Amino acid sequence: MTSKLMLGVGIIAVCVISILWFTHFGGSQNGEVLPRQASQWHIGKGAQYNPVMQYDVLTNSTKFSAKIQFLPATNPGNQTLFVQINPNTDNEIEQTVPINIVYDFNQVSDKAKPFFAILDSTVFSVRDITIENKYLVKGATWGDMYIHDIKEEIKVTDHSKVSLKFGSLDSYIISYKEGQKENKLWIVDNLPLPVKAEVYDLSGNLQYSYELTSLSAPLTPGFS
Repeated sequence: MTSKLMLGVGIIAVCVISILWFTHFGGSQNGEVLPRQASQWHIGKGAQYNPVMQYDVLTNSTKFSAKIQFLPATNPGNQTLFVQINPNTDNEIEQTVPINIVYDFNQVSDKAKPFFAILDSTVFSVRDITIENKYLVKGATWGDMYIHDIKEEIKVTDHSKVSLKFGSLDSYIISYKEGQKENKLWIVDNLPLPVKAEVYDLSGNLQYSYELTSLSAPLTPGFS
């Protein structure tokens, strides 16, 4: 009788510990257990606060600036952007474009298409790994990158201030290796797009970079 009682008490204790553990920790993400309290991010998070984000974009063939304004949306799944592109000439391009939950561009003018193609593969390329929520906590795995037959993890490697032209912001650095270089994205919670990126090719040459040079986000929590 005593041994059965002790066994029952042991089982209850294990159950209580399990409940407390799952209360404090969230489920696993790619096999990694993360604190439930950690914030999560996906592309477009904070778009409802209608920020205006201006970038300098650099590739190995061109350089231009783009101001991206998130317009008020009646449906969260159908956002509208007003984009001003300055290709370092007198021919500034303005484009209003509707986007869906995966941030695909439609109804872009022929004049704007070359620049939107670059934005698609740079500032907005984060969509490939962040349509679903990802944890903003150091050590969190965001996915895998296959480079030839080598698998590289995409993960949060640091949490620190990022210095930009207009000031500094609390950011999370998302990194993965490609060849001998480390590719990096800087994410700020409640801003719908990364604020900075440096991406290299296998030969170690800079493939593209971009950086937020101006931000207006008076309605965004923490940015008033």
